[in-house]
Amino acid sequence: MSVTDWAVGVIEAMGGPGVALVLALESVFPPVPGEVLLPFVGVTAAVHGLGWWWGILWTTAGSLAGALLLYSAGRLLGERRMRALVARVPLMDESDADAATVWFARFGPWAVLTARVVPVVRHFISIPAGTQRMPVGTFVAATLVGSGGWNAVFVLTGYWFGRRGGDALQGFVAVYSVVLGLLGALVVVGFVTRRLRARRRARPGQTLR
Repeated sequence: MSVTDWAVGVIEAMGGPGVALVLALESVFPPVPGEVLLPFVGVTAAVHGLGWWWGILWTTAGSLAGALLLYSAGRLLGERRMRALVARVPLMDESDADAATVWFARFGPWAVLTARVVPVVRHFISIPAGTQRMPVGTFVAATLVGSGGWNAVFVLTGYWFGRRGGDALQGFVAVYSVVLGLLGALVVVGFVTRRLRARRRARPGQTLR
C-alpha cells in the first residue's frame, strides 16, 4: 500500500478527524501528498452533503496542527539540533531546511503566510519561525490565512466536481486516479534518490582502511 492509498483510507474511515490527521502529517512529512488529497476531500464533502466549509475547516485545522508541531520543536530544540533532526528523516534534507531559513530571514512573518504556496519551503518554514521565536499568535494567524487560502483552492475544486456529478465527476476521478499512481511512483523514486545522495555525501568522511 502506498502513502497515498493509506491517506485516502484514513480519510474514508475517520472522516473529518482523518482529514486533519493526514494534513497534519503532510505539514511535517513531505511524502504525504497534500495537494493531491485536498480535491478528494472536496469531492467527499460534496457527495456526502457535508458542505464546502467542512473540507476547508478540517484541512486547515490539520495544517495548523502540523505547523505548530514543527514550530514548537524548532523553538525547543534550536536551529542546530533541528537541522540534524531533519537530516535523519527520509525524503528530507538539510538544504531544504536551509532554504526555509533563508526565506524566513528575507521576509520575516510574511514568509510563513506566503511559503504555504511554495513547494518544499512550505514544509519547513515553521522550523525557522520557531527557532527565531516568532510570536506564536502571529505564527498561528499567518498559518491560518496562508494554509486556509491554499487549501480552499483545492477543496473547492473537488467540491465543484463532486456537486456536478455524472460525466464531470467520473472524468475527475479518472484523472485523479492516474495522478495518485504517478505520485506514488515519484515518492519511491524520490526516496531512493535522496538515499543515494546521502550515501555519496557520507563516503568522503569515511576512514580508509
